[in-house]
Amino acid sequence: MLEKVEEFNMDKVIQEFELLTRDAERVQRETLKRILEDNASAEYLQSLGLNGRTDPESFKACVPMVTHKELEPYIYRIIDGDSSPTLTGKPITTMSLRCILQLCYKQLIGSIPTQLGDLKKLSVLAL
Repeated sequence: MLEKVEEFNMDKVIQEFELLTRDAERVQRETLKRILEDNASAEYLQSLGLNGRTDPESFKACVPMVTHKELEPYIYRIIDGDSSPTLTGKPITTMSLRCILQLCYKQLIGSIPTQLGDLKKLSVLAL
């Protein structure tokens, strides 16, 4: 038996989007806090002096903007089988290579397994 598919309602989509984005700053702060909590043991964050702090001010003060190239030593350690928490608190289990635009700028993408309720998903990290 086929399930009835809900008819697309643009007003409902807009309303849900507005609810989700009404307090974007709070959501971003909570998301950053969760990411920093999950990755507090990462060698990279510890080397920058974050020391488990999860507030945006400490993050801004300790963690500089970096390029993919600057993270390559960590990435290649992961590729070579290092399962210690180098860039993330959980081991990266999958590495993918992607080309960006026609210039074929190569970028490695790491994934870690996570759980969301009963569903399993991959958190993709643009490394």
